[in-house]
Amino acid sequence: MTHAPSVSEDRPDTTPDATPETPADPSPQTGPDPGTDRARPSRNQLYKTLWRWHFYAGLLVTPLLVLLAVTGGIYLFKPAYENWVYKDLRTVHAPQGASAKPVPLAAQVDAVRKAKPEATVQSVTPPSDRTHSTMVTLAADGGGPWAPTVSVYVNPYDGKVLGSVDNARTFMQKVRDLHGNLLSGTVGDRLVELTASWAAILTCTGLYLWWRARPRRGRTGRRGLRRWHATVGAAVSVFLLLLIATGLPWTGLWGQQLQKVITATKQGAPSAEDYKVSSKIPATTADRLTSNPDTSVPWAAEKVQVPTSQTDGEHQGHEGHAGHMAGQGGNSVASGSLPIEQAVAVAHRERVPGTFTVTLPQGPKGVYTISGKSEADPAKQRTLFLDQYSGKVLASYGWPQYGLLSKLVEEGIALHQGERFGLPNLLVALGTCLAVIGMAVSGVVMWWRRRPTGKGLGAPRRAQDARVTRGVALIMLVLGVAMPLAGISMLAVLTLDWLVIRRTAPLRRFFG
Repeated sequence: MTHAPSVSEDRPDTTPDATPETPADPSPQTGPDPGTDRARPSRNQLYKTLWRWHFYAGLLVTPLLVLLAVTGGIYLFKPAYENWVYKDLRTVHAPQGASAKPVPLAAQVDAVRKAKPEATVQSVTPPSDRTHSTMVTLAADGGGPWAPTVSVYVNPYDGKVLGSVDNARTFMQKVRDLHGNLLSGTVGDRLVELTASWAAILTCTGLYLWWRARPRRGRTGRRGLRRWHATVGAAVSVFLLLLIATGLPWTGLWGQQLQKVITATKQGAPSAEDYKVSSKIPATTADRLTSNPDTSVPWAAEKVQVPTSQTDGEHQGHEGHAGHMAGQGGNSVASGSLPIEQAVAVAHRERVPGTFTVTLPQGPKGVYTISGKSEADPAKQRTLFLDQYSGKVLASYGWPQYGLLSKLVEEGIALHQGERFGLPNLLVALGTCLAVIGMAVSGVVMWWRRRPTGKGLGAPRRAQDARVTRGVALIMLVLGVAMPLAGISMLAVLTLDWLVIRRTAPLRRFFG
């Protein structure tokens, strides 16, 4: 919401285009009340102060907020879009009779290796039913945490490669990258977080302005647009704040701090040490797993320490062997390692959800990582770590083991992506995105109509009541602590205002 509704709509409009520089007192006048004479100016000043914050917050974030709303609205349709675009790769005709028996997964993986000998096999996603293909994910450029990935689809009944998709170049991945970091890495990520933080402030101030003014029905023209802007903003405010809150865990700074809090308070998934396994625990492999959307584990398990397979004791004699099926450039199977079929059998035995991914071991101490995800129902998420030699479950993480904060984050992710409650969830999220776009456009139009020609931005005037200034400053301080990037930007803007704008007459007139 980039502009507040003017409370002057409660007065007769004597000139069609006249809009006061500052709003009148939105409180109805019912007669003199000496007991409220002192309080009323502060309420008036509070309204003007929050209107000014709302105005400049909208000016600051509107362009990027519209971009996030557009890309977010598009990304809601990712599952349907990709199932349609890649239908020939993802689905197969299930044969009848003797030919209905699938080819062993190991043979399917070998077929992929022959088709892509230069790549490293990273993970395998078995078919979820008889009409779907097997997906084998490859890490190009020799693998590594940030290697681009390619998904190769195989017909499970004849072992033939159907085709491949470069995951980094799909349309929806570009939309996701634009939505998440503006295609600009860390700088873009910080800008997105800053925009989301200010959007929360914009929403809260706009909600207060709507509540104080409560614009009447029946207006037309500029005031009708103002009423529409305020009413729509109030109607979607809860949903917008929910989208912001559920999107922040993905951001680099705020999300990282949240993960630290979850880890420190033991509100995430427990570590493998809690299961007293005999394997050694290396540093987290979250970066390797989450860098590829096809091999990612649930958000709450991203920082879980991953156990390693034993290479001595019960597995003596395995030292020195490559630890995954794609060892030695992705073309040989480690001696002594279990075939992937047995890892899949363990997944079925442990009742991992129907669609799951098996990430292959990395090195002689690596483990099979089985990740079952259901965006529509986070409670079905499951992560298993298997010893690559014995098939023993070294650690198992599921919904019951998640802490409260991690559960809230996982539920929020499903809501954010419009999948938690099916079509109604998608429609509400899409409607909120469209409302944001509409409010941004209406806010710009209202500002353009009321701007003073050649006299600056036409911002609401500053409040003169020191009590209001201190009160609003305290509120903004709290919001700044909760959203650090917003707090830093507030300090920067206030410092610039105090040291430069207020002391320079032309700038003071321009900014108001």
